[in-house]
Amino acid sequence: MQTKRISIMAVAALAALAGCSSAPKLAEPLAMPAVPAERSETVTVDLTLKSGSRLHDNVVQMPGHAVKPGSTVVINVPESLMEMRSRQGAANQEFKTKDFFNEAEQQIEKVFIGSGFRVLSRARFEAKLRDLRDEARCDLNTFGCLRSSVAEEARPILDDLKRRFDRGEISAAQYSDQIAEFKSKMQTRSAGRSRSGDNKELTDISEVIRAAQAGDIRADYILQINRFHTDKQVQLKADLRHEPQVRDFLAKYPQLRPTFESGHHELSCAIMGAELNAKLIHVQTGEIVWIGSHEMNEVSAQVERIAVELRQRTYVANAQEVQKFVAHQNTPYQRQVRYGREVALPAWKYQMALVPPTVSAGRCEKTFRPDDETSATLARRVANELISTIKVASR
Repeated sequence: MQTKRISIMAVAALAALAGCSSAPKLAEPLAMPAVPAERSETVTVDLTLKSGSRLHDNVVQMPGHAVKPGSTVVINVPESLMEMRSRQGAANQEFKTKDFFNEAEQQIEKVFIGSGFRVLSRARFEAKLRDLRDEARCDLNTFGCLRSSVAEEARPILDDLKRRFDRGEISAAQYSDQIAEFKSKMQTRSAGRSRSGDNKELTDISEVIRAAQAGDIRADYILQINRFHTDKQVQLKADLRHEPQVRDFLAKYPQLRPTFESGHHELSCAIMGAELNAKLIHVQTGEIVWIGSHEMNEVSAQVERIAVELRQRTYVANAQEVQKFVAHQNTPYQRQVRYGREVALPAWKYQMALVPPTVSAGRCEKTFRPDDETSATLARRVANELISTIKVASR
């Protein structure tokens, strides 16, 4: 009996030993290490762009003519330009005197006064001009006046109508009706008006000079405004490779250069510009004694500051590879294989990338969007800088 008990215990012990030897030993699970944080460096560039228009290259003053201090001047604007801006901005004629020049006209007047001129009111000048036009205008109800007032190419029509009436081919009532219809359709060639709606003419300068010589508003000079755009569309293009800070940045990170130069080096913005073209006419002689033109945009005038941000980012490129390696090593079989062994994780691999340039300050629109405040500021600036070039002789 005792021998049988010992045999049973031996069998049990062997079974226990056999059970222990069949369970594999597993290594501890690997933990996914923290992915290193992204590193970056940024450079910000303030664009200092100058206008391609050099003011003094676009201004000339007659050397032999001395503009005396205290000379009177009146500002004149072409009728066609007035009418165009009036249609754009208002339906009434008040726009011509109230809103067209706005602060820009005052800036011109301030510069003239500061230079020693005496500025005459354009309103009084225009009133005198209208009086002279009314005096010169004949009675359109008479055939001779009507014929002389229309364009030359329309006169044969009137002549034929008159000839038919004189021959009795049409009655007086028919003749009168056709004359009235003709007058309603044909725009008369009165002074200071356009011959047709599509062919805008400048006000006849000889007529303007006549007004400046007449009555109690005599002017020594007329400033003739030929062109004045205060909401000109300008496409600004800047090559960032010309900026010293950008060049230094790319020298530090040369691997970014191919991406940068493949289309990210140029900035394009739709911005506002202003342009003024004028001439100063001596009324007594009719001589043009000064001609000038000037233009600027909201960046060159420093009305708008544009700052561009360029950034490089250095980040881990093989995070998914490390994650897959850890997951694989944590499978039961791999834990058994690496039991008692050290396993090295894959090294982090870093990659550098360029963040394309972005505008961090200022306005850089893709499409042109006019702004009244910017327009007024540019108008003042361009008028101030251009009119300031008119030299007045010292006393």
